Amino acid sequence: MTTDVRSGPAPLSRVWTPRGVIAEDLQGEDLGDVLEMHSDAYAWWVLPKGDGYGERELRGAAEAMGLDGLVIKDLLAQDGRAKFEEVGPARIITTNVVALDRERVELRSHPMSVVVTERILICLVDPTPDFRPNDLFTSHADVLTTGGTDAALRELMIAVLNTYENVVTWMEEASDALASQLFALEPLSRPEQLRAFRLRTVLSQLHRVTDPMRTVMADAAANPPTPAGKKTSGATQVRRRWTMIDERHTRVANGVDALRESLQAVVQTSLSLSDAQGNDTMKKLSGWAAIIAVPTLVSSFVGMNVAFPLESTRAGFWVALALMVVVAAVLYVVFKVKRWV
Repeated sequence: MTTDVRSGPAPLSRVWTPRGVIAEDLQGEDLGDVLEMHSDAYAWWVLPKGDGYGERELRGAAEAMGLDGLVIKDLLAQDGRAKFEEVGPARIITTNVVALDRERVELRSHPMSVVVTERILICLVDPTPDFRPNDLFTSHADVLTTGGTDAALRELMIAVLNTYENVVTWMEEASDALASQLFALEPLSRPEQLRAFRLRTVLSQLHRVTDPMRTVMADAAANPPTPAGKKTSGATQVRRRWTMIDERHTRVANGVDALRESLQAVVQTSLSLSDAQGNDTMKKLSGWAAIIAVPTLVSSFVGMNVAFPLESTRAGFWVALALMVVVAAVLYVVFKVKRWV
């Protein structure tokens, strides 16, 4: 069985059955009426999170599903908290989608809320060029045809994880590029230090997104929906798929933690190399200062009003000059051996 997918822009909602698409771009009561007319139908609906239209439509849908005001408040919240909750037949997930500005090395986080029942999935998020749930659902229509709303939710969470993975992959390459600069035993330059600081800031922001999602994904994997009318093997397969998504997120979150430690090591190594270079510079300055001070010391002693052998003689001049040269040469050799000059 194939699913007919229209050409042109992806719809903002779709109602379908295992036999194919019934309707698209329906809203509110119209969407609910079509679901009531077709007992085997499923639907997804993408709403903008940041405007009044999305809020109004969500409130109407939430009341129809029997969700209370606290749940609606969580779904509309913009604080970016990650949360999983089961309220009656509905599962609630709030999380964040991330996007990286590679030129400025800045991470942007977009809150996303999802409420899903056995027959409908509603997603609230402000679409970005790299994350458009309606395009995602449309491109995976065949999977959704057989998997229903739980398949839609799984595809949505995989897409969210993809945004995390894309940032981690780029951050690994950027961190490795900085680390390669240290192999020449040279500390990071000022622009590179600033870049390292920005990378650390991005990793800290990404950690605040991925770490709370550990609990969300673990809870979602531990409480998968029970497929209606399917045998135990079907429920086991659904659980395994959720477990795989949870394990994938764990790898991503662990990668973020490892990158933070790796970048911290790069910065610390750069500081150590910079300190070592500073010490070498001070040693060389001290060594040359000692060598330069030899003529001053000898000439000061010779010029004192104190009688000593060969005073005021040509031989005394050559002896003093030879003493300057010999002492300076000895100091130079000693400092050279100790790498002070």
